[in-house]
Amino acid sequence: MRAVAAVAGLLGGLCWVGVLWVDALAWPGAVLLALAVLGTGAGLVSRSAVWLRVLVAVCFLALVASVLQVLRDGLDDRAVLPAAGAVAFVAAALALARRPERPPARRGSHAA
Repeated sequence: MRAVAAVAGLLGGLCWVGVLWVDALAWPGAVLLALAVLGTGAGLVSRSAVWLRVLVAVCFLALVASVLQVLRDGLDDRAVLPAAGAVAFVAAALALARRPERPPARRGSHAA
């Protein structure tokens, strides 16, 4: 799930950087980045409570969209999407480069 969100973040970030040249890339980039943010939000919660993962994912998406809208209202609209795309691209690249966490080794008499 983490890798899928990171790849969506990479592609969405590239789309938003591409808005500098092609305006039509804004919507595909928004969809890809929304998937990346939903995956990231879901990853903030343990896997045991699915309803909580969904709730946190949606709330995290709402938070990121709100911050982005505040930036778009206060700054040049043509510069915000490419800058946010570059930030998303770097964050997704760092997430892909990070090694996955291994579960702790079992110890004791019942270790398999």
